[in-house]
Amino acid sequence: MPKNAPDHVKYDFSLIDRALAAAHKAGRRVGFRVTAFNSCCETSYPDATDISVPDWLPSLAGTTRSYRHDGVRYVIPDWNNKAYLSYFTDLLAALGRRYDRDERLAVVEMSGYGDFSENHVAFLRDVLGSPGPAPERSQSALGYFSQYRDQYITKDSITVLVNANLRAFPNTALVTATGNPEITKQLFRDSPLLRGRRKPVGIRADGLGAFDPIPTWAGNQYSRYVQIRDPIVNVVLNRYRTAPVVTEWIPNPPPTGIMDYYTTGLRDVVNRHVSMTSSTGFPGQLNAFPMPADQYAVWVKANKFSGYRYAVTAEPQAGPVPAGQPFNLRLRWTNFGSAPVYERWHPRYDIVSSSGQVVRTLTAGTELRGLVADQSFTDVTAEPAAASEVDTVPVDPGLPRGRYEVRAQVVWAEHKPNATARVDFPPMNLAQDGRDADGRYPVTAFTVR
Repeated sequence: MPKNAPDHVKYDFSLIDRALAAAHKAGRRVGFRVTAFNSCCETSYPDATDISVPDWLPSLAGTTRSYRHDGVRYVIPDWNNKAYLSYFTDLLAALGRRYDRDERLAVVEMSGYGDFSENHVAFLRDVLGSPGPAPERSQSALGYFSQYRDQYITKDSITVLVNANLRAFPNTALVTATGNPEITKQLFRDSPLLRGRRKPVGIRADGLGAFDPIPTWAGNQYSRYVQIRDPIVNVVLNRYRTAPVVTEWIPNPPPTGIMDYYTTGLRDVVNRHVSMTSSTGFPGQLNAFPMPADQYAVWVKANKFSGYRYAVTAEPQAGPVPAGQPFNLRLRWTNFGSAPVYERWHPRYDIVSSSGQVVRTLTAGTELRGLVADQSFTDVTAEPAAASEVDTVPVDPGLPRGRYEVRAQVVWAEHKPNATARVDFPPMNLAQDGRDADGRYPVTAFTVR
């Protein structure tokens, strides 16, 4: 088709359109990534060919390479081919034009490189017998240091894909698999397109229970990046302070055993400040019988502790408030979870009279996104470390004498500018009892005399 053909003619968006509509109807939102190669997991492949790119792409010389293994032909893009990169960036741009301002779309994963778009091709190294450049050659061959021979994309090609993802989705949260150190550097710190971007790019990990959500090159003591104290390591380790860590269970537990799998997953959820785990993929999912109680208890905690769990309580009040005088409410917010909220949630307080009327609404001073604790979680019977702060809220004079209740709520305000589809959610569910029909929680009461 000509380059100027309309997007809806060049691309079939119906699958994503249906997913967005179904999610919205269920009160949910969608995240997606685009893959150009998937090394598994079909039971069979038409014509014994595993191909994830469009059928016409291999007809363009140099865009793909084919490898045979165990009776299957694997069609893998040449990640540095200019035609491949051009077609993929065109697709990203079209997806951005259609969906970036759609509030039903919550997150997009960095797409365009690697097995499952997870920014490595270990399958080429481990199964197909074609490893990437050796560490001592990686800098000259790729433009960055790569220690584990699972990288094939050059720095220049990375820049093309990183810029394409950032340009396509300036208003949508991005996450990225962090297996490639140069992709991580550009998306977390170095790309000029990050300037002015409201949301930092988060971490998308895989293999919870077997693999650390922090990549080996940034977390292992034998990694060169760790040994030379490359500044990007601290950027990765502290990314949870500004952007989410999203991961999923892996179906195959390590040789250390099933309980070690679940306890490792739980510890990693807390210590790596994981915001979201998958509800599928763990070994017990496919069993025809219930999970053993000890495994289930740990699995439940990993789900419970991921993300945020906020509650609000009142600091002691110093007795009745004299009529006509200002005073302060002191309200303590606590996050019992392992990570903060990364979207815009705004706490506020209603002062309610004894007749049930809201006589004032006060804006909270607490910023929930900053409420997160460092973790050193080893005892799986324990709770994560909590983070809390006191919000001192001034109340102007003028309330008539009487008894008043303070009710807190946290309202969602994560709206995209000039949204093409709008989403609204009810107030946040806090980790405490007493929620009323308006999503508010009783916190304290005071008397004006």
